Amino acid sequence: MSIPILGILLHAIGALAAGICFTPQHKVRNWTYQSFWFWMCLSSWFLLPVLGSLLFIPDLSEVLANSPRAAMVKSFGYGMAYGFGGMAFGFAIRYVGYSLTYSLAIGLSAVLGFFLTPLMQGKLGEILSSAGGNAVLAGVTVGFIGTVLCGLAGRRKERELAGSGHGGTFRPAIGIPLCVLAGVLSAVYSLALGAADPVADEALRKGANPELVMNVRFLFASTGAFFCILPITLWQLAKTGSLRELTGAGADGQSAPKSNILWSCLAGLLWYLQFIFYGMGHNRMDTLGVASWPLHMIMLILFSTLVAIIRREWSGCSPATKRLITFAISILILAVLVIGYGNHLNQTPASH
Repeated sequence: MSIPILGILLHAIGALAAGICFTPQHKVRNWTYQSFWFWMCLSSWFLLPVLGSLLFIPDLSEVLANSPRAAMVKSFGYGMAYGFGGMAFGFAIRYVGYSLTYSLAIGLSAVLGFFLTPLMQGKLGEILSSAGGNAVLAGVTVGFIGTVLCGLAGRRKERELAGSGHGGTFRPAIGIPLCVLAGVLSAVYSLALGAADPVADEALRKGANPELVMNVRFLFASTGAFFCILPITLWQLAKTGSLRELTGAGADGQSAPKSNILWSCLAGLLWYLQFIFYGMGHNRMDTLGVASWPLHMIMLILFSTLVAIIRREWSGCSPATKRLITFAISILILAVLVIGYGNHLNQTPASH
């Protein structure tokens, strides 16, 4: 047996893509947030999943015709719930910054994601009775501690920067409940992907590449999310008189860079790529399937925190706060190692 280093590295690439997927927003000029959000979601939750399924799933129409309708409907429904969470996540960043949003929302998602899918599949007892499952649970616990520490460090950072006049708009009374909502509904996305198992199995029987079969899961989970947020986003744009921005116009009748749409679609591409690499990493992970989601989420927290540091969100903080975030990062790295070891224990021993 060997620890699946390649699987962990693929998850790391996906988590990095997720950690930076909102950074193109800072290149968008003279647009409302809802316009950026529309183009990001259109590309990541609709255009790319549909295009990916058409390109990479052989005989797609037959796959869909031969798959259980209930599985597709369930995946779509869970995806709609995730859509609400995604919108809450995006707004939370505006009120509490990258650090707190990723730490609180994704940390909660990691914990819930570990339990939800096996609980609904009736496999939770089996997982918790295995050495590998318990080790993964220990890693998730360590990761949650690291997440809490990131959140505490982020809160200290925001207080210090707000006090020095560099904190921006910090409204925890709004942002933290949005983080909790986003975290709970983010975990539901793991259910949306899992609900499409019968469709993915049918695609594999038709010769789909196991590395790319995740696309047919997106076809329901992600489009469910898109059609959930679409009327809300259009209503918000109409309410503010900003619908014209969807064609590239600027806010308040002013001009806007033509690159706004490209930056927004790049954000969507990064979001989409995180789960492409998630699927590749998952194919090389454990037999019980419990390690992938928390590993991916904890890595996302780790990389998003590093992105915030690179973006100098932590510049100007006190030395004590910088030491706290450094310690939190080390705890997250430890969590990744423990989950990887649990995955190692859970692998089927090679025959001699």
